[in-house]
Amino acid sequence: MKKIVCELPTDLLDLFVVSLNGYGIEILNRDEKITTFAIYAENNEEETLKETIYSIFEELGNGKIILEEEIKEENWEEKWKENFKPIKIPPFVIIPEWEVYEKKDLIPIKIKVAQAFGTGLHATTQLVLSLLPEFIKNGFSVLDIGTGTGILAIASAKLGASEIYAIDIHDKAVEECKINSWENEVKVKCEQKSVEEVKGSYDVVLANLQIEIFRKYFNKIKPLFKKYLIVSGIFKEKEKEELLKIAENLNLKLIQEEKKPESPEKPEDLWYAFVFQHS
Repeated sequence: MKKIVCELPTDLLDLFVVSLNGYGIEILNRDEKITTFAIYAENNEEETLKETIYSIFEELGNGKIILEEEIKEENWEEKWKENFKPIKIPPFVIIPEWEVYEKKDLIPIKIKVAQAFGTGLHATTQLVLSLLPEFIKNGFSVLDIGTGTGILAIASAKLGASEIYAIDIHDKAVEECKINSWENEVKVKCEQKSVEEVKGSYDVVLANLQIEIFRKYFNKIKPLFKKYLIVSGIFKEKEKEELLKIAENLNLKLIQEEKKPESPEKPEDLWYAFVFQHS
């Protein structure tokens, strides 16, 4: 197991996490200016992960890897087990693959811990999870664009969706989606594909993506949904205004908006999620 330690301006951290799409990070030190964090990789995925990290740093115009070190596999696993706490986002509870949730109050979703729990699930993922019960109905078809670990697709299956198609441009994310779907005993079709390659339409489309992707592909996403489009990955008021303007120009009707602070320490830094219908 390889530990990759990085430094990045704190105001870019959440954009980095969204771009990383499927990997969790461990915060080592964080102040107003700089955040130091670690990402863990299996030895056989180290080079691919580093390429991804460097690519994101290049897109953000900042960031660097400051340390790489080998860690013992057994120590890694025990560390996660010791520090893990279930993440409750009603009606769901997110648990690691080894856990058994015996209570009946919440719907358990098992996720490979090394990939999902570094940050306790990103705020945008939590926002979409909280919206799903209202808009995913039994027998619905669902398309999850940029699926990452597959958690939103899996949650949709748990709510009764009958046809779930999860896509991502990263092969590692597709692999994780398949593993996590199997762990949860749900049927999700996970494929490496871009939004431009998707055929047909779905009752609900989930798009937890960056504003840059919506700028380029929102017009391609629009015809893919029939009933509801759930969008997230939008940070602060400026991106919100831009996203809503793009949606307005595409004749989409906003029917619900939710928001969540980046952290308790930064209540003014808000992440947004939106639900649209066709006008």
